[in-house]
Amino acid sequence: MPDETHLAPHRPTLDDLDPESATTDRLVALARSHRAGEEYPTAEVLLGNLPKVLHALCDHLLSGEATTLDVAYRLASLIDAIEGCQGNPIPTRRTH
Repeated sequence: MPDETHLAPHRPTLDDLDPESATTDRLVALARSHRAGEEYPTAEVLLGNLPKVLHALCDHLLSGEATTLDVAYRLASLIDAIEGCQGNPIPTRRTH
């Protein structure tokens, strides 16, 4: 029998969110909590990965398996990444 005093705390998921009360702010907060402890990508990395992320989201939508809440969460995660990288300086490009 596992020792219940050492179980990891419950990590909220989309299943814990009431779809009727879901808002963009709640979804962004959920995405932020899932990213806790990780560094945000730089603006350059985020922009470089954006086409892949959007292709994957489009493919997920076209699969017919996507729920509205699932797609909204994925968009909220992207919003969180963009907001999170805004504190990172944008590298200057050297042209010489």
